[in-house]
Amino acid sequence: MAGLVYKDLINLGQQWKSYLLILVVWGGLSIAQKNPNFFGGMFSVYMAIILLTAYSYDEKSGWDKYALTMPVSRARIVLSKYVLGLLMDIVGFVITLAAFLAAGSSMQEMWLAQSLYQTISLFLIAFQLPVTFKFGVEKARISTVLVVMLPVFAVYMFVQSGIQLPDLDVDKLLFLIHMSPVAGLCLLAVSAVVSIWIYRGKEF
Repeated sequence: MAGLVYKDLINLGQQWKSYLLILVVWGGLSIAQKNPNFFGGMFSVYMAIILLTAYSYDEKSGWDKYALTMPVSRARIVLSKYVLGLLMDIVGFVITLAAFLAAGSSMQEMWLAQSLYQTISLFLIAFQLPVTFKFGVEKARISTVLVVMLPVFAVYMFVQSGIQLPDLDVDKLLFLIHMSPVAGLCLLAVSAVVSIWIYRGKEF
């Protein structure tokens, strides 16, 4: 499996200049606005998009057909993408953490935001990988955009409606947010099982 992940990293390395440029632009905007949350939110989504880029290389080159001629199980091929996704999530965590530290954010604000961003990233990966294995990269990209935009639109419409939320227990809410990455990892495990099931029934 390590070889499969290494192959994806080599492929992604071909675009390192583009990734660096995006990192610099987003970092500059965050510094100008003194808002590391902007950087963290965008970067958590971008890490999931990079994962789709890795799969697109496989799809265009017909990698799956070649890989299945080797002594590699379909489950390992699938799980290698999940390992890559976790690596991307860790990279996003480290870079976003650096952005919060550079902005002088408090520890409470930093870990609260990090919990949310890591959960968003894990949920996106858990959603998009089964869709990618089933329908391909292009449809996965469209569905990922919808998954990102629909909640944003829903929140905007809710705010515009003027509906008042009931009083919430702040301590319980903070605890749930801090524990949300655990829910993300659990969903990722379920997603992996679904993806393996899809991939085993796929014809190439």
